[in-house]
Amino acid sequence: MDALGIEWPLFLSQLVNFLILIVLLRMFLYQPILNMLAARKERIVQSMKDAERVSAAAREAEADKAKVLDEARREGQEIRAQATRDAEKIAQDVRSRAEQEATEIRMKAQADAQKQVELALADANKQIADLAIMATEKLLGRELANKAEQQRFVAEFLSEAGSKGK
Repeated sequence: MDALGIEWPLFLSQLVNFLILIVLLRMFLYQPILNMLAARKERIVQSMKDAERVSAAAREAEADKAKVLDEARREGQEIRAQATRDAEKIAQDVRSRAEQEATEIRMKAQADAQKQVELALADANKQIADLAIMATEKLLGRELANKAEQQRFVAEFLSEAGSKGK
């Protein structure tokens, strides 16, 4: 091999140096790089799993949000419908109470009017009786002896005349 220009001691020393360099590079450079790449690969896989989990959680949260919004809309419509029903009921109660009060007022007014009419008729009957007694006294030219008896007689006459007139 001398003809090729290869010197064996130099070749062996370079071969040993090369093998030592390979062992040292493998121990201190290649293995840490492989470990770092494996750790990076594991982090990427974990990140992908986390991203998928977050995405699923986001979809679930969106579905929950939609469900909550639908429930809130439904409850709002129920509350609005209940408020409408309550308002209609209150309005009906107010109307019926007003009608009842109006009826009571009409009945009381009619009773008061009837009482006033009766009082006016009684007063008119008394005045008529007094006038009849005075006219009788003037015609006779003297006072009647029993005025109470005369008043009773005139009252009976007026009540009979009043019942016939009805």
